[in-house]
Amino acid sequence: MKPTWKIGIIVAAVPLIIIAVILWGSYKEARFDLVSLPDNGVVLNNEQETLQFQKGNTLYRSWNSDQLIAKNDKEDTRNQIMKSAILYLDKEALMFTENVPVIDTNGVSSKLKGNKVYESKGSTYQYNKSEINEKSVVKLANRQYFLNADATLYLGGEKIKEVSKPLLLIDKTGSVTIYENKKKSRYLGHMTLKINDDTVLDASSEIYTIGDRKIDLASFGGTDNEKLVVKEDEQKDKKEAEKKKEEEKQKELAEKEAEKNNETKEATGSNESNDAKDNKVASKDNESENDSNKTSGEQSSGLNATKKYGDDLNVGKGSTEAGTNNTSGNKNSGSKGNTNGTATQEDLDKIDDYEAVLRKLDELNEKLERNIPVLRIGYISPNVTSTKVSYSYADLNNTLIGVTKISAVDEKTGKTVNTQYVSAVDTEALLTDLSPNGKYHLEFTYQYDLGTDKGIQEVKIQSDSFTTQSVSAIYQMQSVTSTTMKLNVALDAQIDNVKRARVKVTKANGDSFYMNASANLINGNGELINVTGLDPSTAYHFQIVIDMKNGETIELNSSENYYTMQATVLKSLKASQSADKVLQVQYDWSSADYTLNQATIELKDENDQTKVDYQVVNQEKGNIRLVPVTKDESLNMEAKLVLETTNNETKESKTFEYPVKQDIQYNKNATLTINLTPFQTEENNTKQAEESNTKQAEEDNTKQTEVDSNTVAGQETKNTNSITTKVEDVLAPQNATYDMTFSMQRKTGETYQLAFERRAVGTEDNWSTWTTQKIATDENGQIKHTETISKLAKESFDYRIAVYDANGILQLYVYQE
Repeated sequence: MKPTWKIGIIVAAVPLIIIAVILWGSYKEARFDLVSLPDNGVVLNNEQETLQFQKGNTLYRSWNSDQLIAKNDKEDTRNQIMKSAILYLDKEALMFTENVPVIDTNGVSSKLKGNKVYESKGSTYQYNKSEINEKSVVKLANRQYFLNADATLYLGGEKIKEVSKPLLLIDKTGSVTIYENKKKSRYLGHMTLKINDDTVLDASSEIYTIGDRKIDLASFGGTDNEKLVVKEDEQKDKKEAEKKKEEEKQKELAEKEAEKNNETKEATGSNESNDAKDNKVASKDNESENDSNKTSGEQSSGLNATKKYGDDLNVGKGSTEAGTNNTSGNKNSGSKGNTNGTATQEDLDKIDDYEAVLRKLDELNEKLERNIPVLRIGYISPNVTSTKVSYSYADLNNTLIGVTKISAVDEKTGKTVNTQYVSAVDTEALLTDLSPNGKYHLEFTYQYDLGTDKGIQEVKIQSDSFTTQSVSAIYQMQSVTSTTMKLNVALDAQIDNVKRARVKVTKANGDSFYMNASANLINGNGELINVTGLDPSTAYHFQIVIDMKNGETIELNSSENYYTMQATVLKSLKASQSADKVLQVQYDWSSADYTLNQATIELKDENDQTKVDYQVVNQEKGNIRLVPVTKDESLNMEAKLVLETTNNETKESKTFEYPVKQDIQYNKNATLTINLTPFQTEENNTKQAEESNTKQAEEDNTKQTEVDSNTVAGQETKNTNSITTKVEDVLAPQNATYDMTFSMQRKTGETYQLAFERRAVGTEDNWSTWTTQKIATDENGQIKHTETISKLAKESFDYRIAVYDANGILQLYVYQE
């Protein structure tokens, strides 16, 4: 194969390899910087909507650098968030998806670490040695900032509200979205945030002023702004240059028009020009006064607002028309020097931009003896289904008459959705019946009379475009039982003109029902919903449904699935004797409706159903270890678990009883005997012995010993029938001694502590220890120990042995045979 062909094949293969890699990466969904989120919280998605995430969800970066959050790997639950975003964790902690700069009040920048938890420490956030100090600004991306401070929000110098640690999202049209305390607000207008008299963040201009120091936030990390902030004198020079250029253009147009007119018209134009010149001087004074009045409020509060992204904002097609009074005027009526106001309508019809209309009105007023009222929009604050607008009039000659018509126009359909009529003294208006996330503009229509023969005339001004807020629901589970759920629901934006708000509860099988919500849900405070009558061990999800007064229904995002707990259930119960001879009862009980207060065991002898007492060695959740108190060396027992509980809702007491299905075989493998010490018997009178034996036999034949069960301090004593006195006891002298012998079989090499206990015969006194002994098993695992007691002691006391392990924990009670 020729080298040329080889090169050609290689060149052709390269793009195929690149495409294959991209497709493979997309197919494999390569994930980088994976983080298991440590807590529940919220974050803005890539469309600046509020997105909830849960503890354990996975945060990661895809192969094409998208930031994603996934609930699990079993199904497609991915949600794309902003590439450089703040995750707000429930424990007042922050997490950033990327390494981002933080700028302190000295203008010094440092890096914050991505995918690390910055915990709240008073007024700061900290992770190791990295810190976000109070009043510092975190720059997430171009025109995206987090201000770690409480501040007062101003729009165009007008105080709006207080905000706390806001996230600021600024677009190139001058609109600012504020996200704080899981709530969104959107504003169209120049925004400043005043922390105190010396510290002001000009959000629209991205300038942070601390005393005499000005920090250009846009310069950190680069910017894509089309126009950076310039000094005030530069702005002033630029405006004056633009104004001079516009005046020259108008002058040139007037001269060309004058050349075309006849001599009579030229003379008339000359006279009008002289009048306009006089009026121009007066209007300049008025304009200066207007500017002074406009900025005085801003300057007094230290909020010198300047527009950042230029003066010309294209807002699309609109109808900035004049009234019908003027539409029949001839084309020449707008010539320079005409003081009857006809020129206003002709020129305004051609302008489709708010800022341009204002400039044209100012320009026309310079030529008029009496000025046309100029409407100036302070700010527009869109909500979800309404918008608030602040405005004012510059009406020096009192030419404004009648009311002002304000209409909200849907830019998608071109239809007017709401109209308000306001008086001349009003400065604010609220327009309703808007839709979430819709694009609108406002049209102001007002009338004036300049006192000319034209009479009443009309001006229509269109505002810049704005977008209403979207709204998301936030769901936080507070408590769950087998049949109830307490859920805190809230909205991240306020909704107006609501007729009814409901919470739709949907079961896993599709069945659903509605619960009414109060006004607290709508006004932004949130509401705690108590849902009852649910099924145990069942998945439910919730959705807020809002019915508007205009007939529209808004269905918000649904919650994730929440599961009710199992009803009161005993999963397992067993009882057995452990290797150390302790009886152990193990159980697994759970209840969403009841709280366990106390767990006890009931023991019974399987043969005669008599109660068997016991002593608890130790007890913990799901496990009870106890030592039965019985004289029998071996015993078959029945056991029952008894649980005393309290209902979580009603606080009523309830007892649950669960019998153990299998019998418990209890064996001690230990004995305690008391026998006369050998070689201490003495021959007595044979007759005495025979009489004693005869008498005893007669008593045995005529009388039966009753079985009496006496319980003293948790012990059970049994008297067996036909117990006869041993011959050696009868023959034993008064000074005889007895051997008390204890024996036990265990594992080799184990150590035990023996406590010899006794109590007075025929009493229910507590057992007392009279001697102890530490002993170990021999090579055969045998323990054998003997103590000597007197005949008087034997006859006066009952005896038992308490067996403890090396750590002093009780294992066994062994009674004398």
